[in-house]
Amino acid sequence: WPGNVRELQNVIERAVLLTTDGVVHGHHLPPSLQTAEATATEMSGSLEQSVGTYERELIVEALKRERGNVAAAARDLGMTYRKLSYRVVAHNINPKLYRQ
Repeated sequence: WPGNVRELQNVIERAVLLTTDGVVHGHHLPPSLQTAEATATEMSGSLEQSVGTYERELIVEALKRERGNVAAAARDLGMTYRKLSYRVVAHNINPKLYRQ
């Protein structure tokens, strides 16, 4: 594993949150851990689904970095609080899960 145990735990938690069928696939992992082959074979569905999944990952990562603070995560992502709040609701993300 290229990081510490805490980083591994965060990646696994995120992957579990992103799965819809109870199985963690390669596309649920951060892009830095994906190979071109894994990405091509694991990604299925429409472009819209793939973009939505990636957007959700980015939002979750920003919320983790900012410990659930939506305003700080919005700044981190370069967007307004209002836009991020809308996307948090659209992706059914609970920022309170990342407050620690």
